[in-house]
Amino acid sequence: MKKVNLFLLLCSFVLFLVAIQPRAKAADMVDKQTQEQLKDYLKSHHINGVMLVSGKTSQPIAITNNETSNKRQIVRANQLFPIASLQKVMTGTAIYQLKQKKQLDWDTPLYKYYPQAAGHEDITIRELMNHTSGLINNDRPFVPLKGEKQQIAYMFKHLKNDHTHAWDYQDVDYEMLAAIIRKQTHSSYNAYIQKNFAKPLHLHQIKDFSAVSQKEVPQTMDPTADWHRVTVTTSSDFGAGNLFMSPNDYWKFIYDGVLKDPKIIPAFYQQAKNQEVAYFGGVYFDGDIIRANGSIPGYNSCFVADYKTKRMIMLFSNNIDYLKLKATSDDILHNYMER
Repeated sequence: MKKVNLFLLLCSFVLFLVAIQPRAKAADMVDKQTQEQLKDYLKSHHINGVMLVSGKTSQPIAITNNETSNKRQIVRANQLFPIASLQKVMTGTAIYQLKQKKQLDWDTPLYKYYPQAAGHEDITIRELMNHTSGLINNDRPFVPLKGEKQQIAYMFKHLKNDHTHAWDYQDVDYEMLAAIIRKQTHSSYNAYIQKNFAKPLHLHQIKDFSAVSQKEVPQTMDPTADWHRVTVTTSSDFGAGNLFMSPNDYWKFIYDGVLKDPKIIPAFYQQAKNQEVAYFGGVYFDGDIIRANGSIPGYNSCFVADYKTKRMIMLFSNNIDYLKLKATSDDILHNYMER
């Protein structure tokens, strides 16, 4: 009898422990009330676009708002969109993968790959990953660049170095990282992305700018941002904005390729935590939050995610400017992430 009572007591204790465990899926989900609040936010701020938020599973819930009746200007979750600097997370993750394979390290010097780079002697991969390299390049070509060799040649032709090693957000840092990926793997950067991200994560809507036609993308509502300007910008942001992806596929990349990996973000955080700006590998850190913005003329996007709970909110819009994007990203962080 005592053994039976002891068994029942143990069973009751186990059930109690199970009952008090946090239910990760329920905690991670953006609830219905918050979804409605986010929809109201898009409407009240006149943002034409789509928000993706965490659902009960790894699949996102799409919240849309249309500020136009022109079907060609409606942003859809399953349509190509220029992800701009959101691509830096992909480039940073690729560098991390090569580090895991011991093909390079954070302290690997730039001169190992490109001794012709200005000031290459004291620039490391770590400094490229956290924007403290001192490299500068804000030039744009008059016509879209063709092919990775031309993109890299243009980067080196207009490259400058201020030798300060202070924080300075420059696309050229990630252009250089993309060139390093190409050199280290003896293959093209785009081929690496396809092999190591698109195929294993089943990303079916991801293309280099050169393979994208205007009709595949929601047309911007910014009258100053024509297609020529979009292609010139994306062509010169090699590794830092040359890719177009659907919001759904970008969600899949961040959720399945980054957040579900238990090592990537902690590794990035260790490098970011003592920096002037807590940034590394394409993301900013704020406690348990990682975030990033992407902006080119006519198109703006961002995501904010809790890397421990995997709760995430993304925005893709074609009618706001960068300042409004930053304000919206801050609002998402402070008002909707349950911090």
